[in-house]
Amino acid sequence: MENVRTGLRPFIFTFLIVLFALFGFQGIVLAQTQKVRISFSSRSNTSVPYYVAVSKGFFRDEGMDVEIIQANPRLGVMALMNGDVSFTGTFVSTVRGILSGFPLKIVLVAFKKGVYYLVAHPSVKDIQDLKGKKLGVSSIRGADHLVAEELLRSKGLNPALMQPVVLGDTSVRLQSVITGAVEVTTLSPPHDLMAQKAGGKVLAGPPEIGMPASGMITAERLIKENPTFVRRAVRAILRANRFIDDNRGETIKVLLQWVKQTPEIAARSYDVELKSILRDGTMTDSEMESFIDRLGNEKKRTLDDVRDFSLVRQVWKELEQGK
Repeated sequence: MENVRTGLRPFIFTFLIVLFALFGFQGIVLAQTQKVRISFSSRSNTSVPYYVAVSKGFFRDEGMDVEIIQANPRLGVMALMNGDVSFTGTFVSTVRGILSGFPLKIVLVAFKKGVYYLVAHPSVKDIQDLKGKKLGVSSIRGADHLVAEELLRSKGLNPALMQPVVLGDTSVRLQSVITGAVEVTTLSPPHDLMAQKAGGKVLAGPPEIGMPASGMITAERLIKENPTFVRRAVRAILRANRFIDDNRGETIKVLLQWVKQTPEIAARSYDVELKSILRDGTMTDSEMESFIDRLGNEKKRTLDDVRDFSLVRQVWKELEQGK
């Protein structure tokens, strides 16, 4: 038996040389593909970097077989901490968890200024008509709730005069505002256009208000124990961001595969949201400080408690050098 194993060694070595010559390092990596789960609270166009990274094979190039799952923000955070998922793209709600003390870190920001519109039921004639009415939100103090409050204030209405109603998924909020189950909600592309086509009325929106809408968040433990793994995921998303910025038509095709919408809505969504996509995946310290202050940083968490951009900066430098 030992002679058999010894005899096979040259063959195996030759096979690996041929594999490398034909497919390069990626061909060998693909033989060791690792299952990776990533969570989102809803399927929307702001998750486009992940859709592109999956559809164009950028995750696969990093040896990752990615499964995107949908979970409400609280369950997503718990799954991240328990290791049931490796990353989440649910951004604002998860960052609020970090500010409350959860051992998680932002490792990449995809959109510095997510696009939101305050959309009302057709019966609403004026912003002042909303006093005492229902505001549909995905979760209390989530991104859409916070932006809704800022948009209401910008139009002269105290949001404390409204009743927030937790509805969860974006599609549910869209349906609720059209049917009148709630009088108003905030929606991002493509759902804002869907609402308008169904008779919804836009009361406020870009460029007045914006908030980071998507990125990559993971457990501190994973960064410390397996930085190479996190780095590979970051690289896939940065490649996706660059692809999105450079390829309008192909990106629109990907949007249509992942989110139910018309080509017209997908094209408009691309043109609106591309303005805030971050090729390098980072925000400045002042931008980050402003962001966490808006979320309510009662525990006075520092920037180093909230984000770790060391890996994304390394990857960005390599990509710029053509590596």
